[in-house]
Amino acid sequence: MTVTQVGDWVVAVEECGWRGADSRSLANLSDGGGEAVAVMRPDYAARHYLAYAVDGVLVTDIDPTLPPNRRGSDPDRLNDHLRDLGIDPEAADQIDNPIEAALAIAARVTGVVLTHRHLRRPILGAAIPGAY
Repeated sequence: MTVTQVGDWVVAVEECGWRGADSRSLANLSDGGGEAVAVMRPDYAARHYLAYAVDGVLVTDIDPTLPPNRRGSDPDRLNDHLRDLGIDPEAADQIDNPIEAALAIAARVTGVVLTHRHLRRPILGAAIPGAY
């Protein structure tokens, strides 16, 4: 995993892994009054993932391919962002560009738009506590 700071947020990129998007790990990262957002795009599976945690609690977990598939303590918390992107959170329609939509929602939540500049190395490496 590689980590860099962008504004007030810390961005972690985990290549060939899933631990950073694990709901327990994400909740742990936000514990103590923080916020954490994860977007997972696996090369090996069809289920993509967007999750948002606040103060140690998984607020919402969205399958960006099928937005009605949401769970968490407040699964509808990001619905306004979905609607702003032209996605009906209740429609059973499959989204053709789920990763782009998930990254756009993450950018709306955080105010951070990732660019290639943010992902260039060298950047710090770290293990997420409780992820193993």
